[in-house]
Amino acid sequence: MNKSILITGGTDGIGAATASEFAKQNYSVHILGSSNAKGEHMLEQLQQCNPNGKHLFYAVDLSTKDGVNNFITSYLKEHKTLDVLVLNAGVHPQKNSLSKDNIDLTFSIGYISRYLLALRLNKLLAASPIGKVLHVNGSVIGKIHYKQLSQPKYNKMISVWQNSVGSALLCCHWHSFSNTKVDHIHWNPGIVNTNTVKSQSKIVQLLSKALGMIEAEQAGEAITKVIISNENKSIGASFFVKGKKKKKPKIHADKSLFDELINFSEEFTRVKINTYDDDL
Repeated sequence: MNKSILITGGTDGIGAATASEFAKQNYSVHILGSSNAKGEHMLEQLQQCNPNGKHLFYAVDLSTKDGVNNFITSYLKEHKTLDVLVLNAGVHPQKNSLSKDNIDLTFSIGYISRYLLALRLNKLLAASPIGKVLHVNGSVIGKIHYKQLSQPKYNKMISVWQNSVGSALLCCHWHSFSNTKVDHIHWNPGIVNTNTVKSQSKIVQLLSKALGMIEAEQAGEAITKVIISNENKSIGASFFVKGKKKKKPKIHADKSLFDELINFSEEFTRVKINTYDDDL
């Protein structure tokens, strides 16, 4: 069986490490990134890990609805099934900025692109006996400031946490609205030595090490392990922190939070839950 995985942000850090690990597990690896040069380099590495895999790179702008939707439409025409989707792409700008769609850039890439990819690729994942979606995120803290998304005034940490809250709500309620057995996994790897950390001051880097920072390769190995060990199992909505399974977050109990998220997501993207199987 030729198993396949699609990874966003697959040319650097956790995404690149995860891509290499899945190639070693005989998966055909499809990666999304913004740099053609990095994409070509990753394809060479993946070919070395698994010469028989049908590895692919797609240059996609995940910050815009059109960029994401155009990619998905093409991908649906090219592929009939998808085994695993890893939603890893994210940005951590020095200050809040807006995407071309006039929404917080961090939220656009860290949540909106994930909503579109998870929803519109669900039918490919549902056609697979594996059917897993893994969201790489941080802590589930706070709430989403919908009224400020077009004029973000919150700090950088809130900007990142909002993405995690959105993904967590999708994970919690996916089975209830998708009517499929596709499993969603919320994965918080802890502090990882990615380019974001490396760009910080020496003090921040030293503090990160003291707090148990791991390398991207370790995060990739842990992600691969949890998927491979559960390939033939249905594990439903699952939450992991530093590789250990945790209980669902408290937000799971308040369905009004999910309803608010979906109302916003549908209105902003014009992609509705009850039509997610339609090819735009």
